[in-house]
Amino acid sequence: MLRLRLVLLIACALVLGAPVAAHAAVPKGFFGVMVNGPLDDPSVDLDAQAATMKADGVRSWRVEMTWDQIEPARGQFDWSVQDRKVLAAARQGIDVLGLALRAPGWANGGAASPFTPPKNTADFAQFLKDLIGRYGPNGALWAAHPEVPKHPVRAWEIWNEPNLKDYFTKQPFARPYAALLRAAYPAVKGADRGATVLMASMANYSWRDLAKLLDSGGPRLRFDAAGAHPFSGRPSNALKIVRLNRDVLNRRGYKKVPLWLTELTWSSAKGKKTPLTQNWETTESGQASRLRDMYRLLLRDRRSLNLARVFWYSWATVDNGSPNSFDYSGLNQWLPTGAFRAKPALAAFKAVALSAEK
Repeated sequence: MLRLRLVLLIACALVLGAPVAAHAAVPKGFFGVMVNGPLDDPSVDLDAQAATMKADGVRSWRVEMTWDQIEPARGQFDWSVQDRKVLAAARQGIDVLGLALRAPGWANGGAASPFTPPKNTADFAQFLKDLIGRYGPNGALWAAHPEVPKHPVRAWEIWNEPNLKDYFTKQPFARPYAALLRAAYPAVKGADRGATVLMASMANYSWRDLAKLLDSGGPRLRFDAAGAHPFSGRPSNALKIVRLNRDVLNRRGYKKVPLWLTELTWSSAKGKKTPLTQNWETTESGQASRLRDMYRLLLRDRRSLNLARVFWYSWATVDNGSPNSFDYSGLNQWLPTGAFRAKPALAAFKAVALSAEK
């Protein structure tokens, strides 16, 4: 997701320890990437990129399922953008996390922003059923493409960063988002009993907002996994954010619920004159170094954090001319020629991911 906001920087400094010792193999799908930006361009050979990702250790994709674009008018669907991604992932046996977000004007009262939640949560619940009807175990996509190995989408994230007004306009967010999640959970489970329902990841002071959500009252919230976006200048401080989220879950009776980090990144925009100039931005070599250090910390503490998946944001970005710092966060740069240039961070990602699977 593109952002024009400041990234949280934790003030205290911690010293990174030495590289971790050998560890048990990670869970299936642990290493993921966000598939957006340049990969949305139909000129990109997505199958070729998927094959490269698989060779480099990518086992999961996070894919936006944008309701306003899929169903711009009630009952009228355009699946083309998402079909392309789900099929490319399936051909390589890569899991897909479907990120269900945004709302069409017919559902949100004609609001100017698609990040305005629907007036009737039942409409969003129906959209989730429609998604599973397309991409789930008995989805219409697989019947339409018998030549592609069936690899259904079995995990669904319910919105993105609802604690930020730019991405969930109804603030304070806790009660309206809780209502959305309460409608989403039974809808997903009714359509695919074995699916994973992921509570939306939050950014900035994510642990505080997670506590607000879980303490917002009403029936106990149900979800199979919780998300977080631990953006910070130093890997040690990003790890602190993850642990603070874990502690909030544990104290409220969700100890067995795993954490998914659905966006983890550092920008290589240092010196690019972007508005975000704190030490979250770094050079390309610094990006690779922070990626390596962060994954080592996460792998070291994976069990105590009950950490199930981590998605790097993003596979590819333009890295040129954009005022948005997140447009320099990719493992690859998409060049004006249409080619992809591997940044140092990709080699670091590959080394960590393939080593962790042994």
